[in-house]
Amino acid sequence: MTFPSLAHLIEAARAWARGSYATEAAVELLIQHGTWLMRSDFRRMAVEYAPNVYNDTPYAVISWETLHSALYNGLLPCSGSEAAVLRIALSIAEGHPVDLGPAITRLDKTNLAYVLAAIRHAGGDRFAWVAVARDTP
Repeated sequence: MTFPSLAHLIEAARAWARGSYATEAAVELLIQHGTWLMRSDFRRMAVEYAPNVYNDTPYAVISWETLHSALYNGLLPCSGSEAAVLRIALSIAEGHPVDLGPAITRLDKTNLAYVLAAIRHAGGDRFAWVAVARDTP
């Protein structure tokens, strides 16, 4: 199934992640970054539709393992910054090791703020994104 719009996909991804701080944080990092969920190769490779038994919002299930494999096998060509964000999201969601030194040096101020908010969210602070929205241009 394809989602009718990016907004529907985002809502479905958030619905799927709800209840796990780490998964919520990783999904929100990808949403805020603004690149990965927009890419058709990303969606085709690693996002699946699943019905939601609780309400009418379907789930957009992200296969972290598929993304990890695709990224490390060169199947998701991207910039250094995009790769760093995805590696960090993979680490937050599934514990895949990431070398933070090289990863964070590839990030601009805005993406670094997103990563820091994701880390705070994974640690239990669901309001971390509010501060980022207020502080980023």
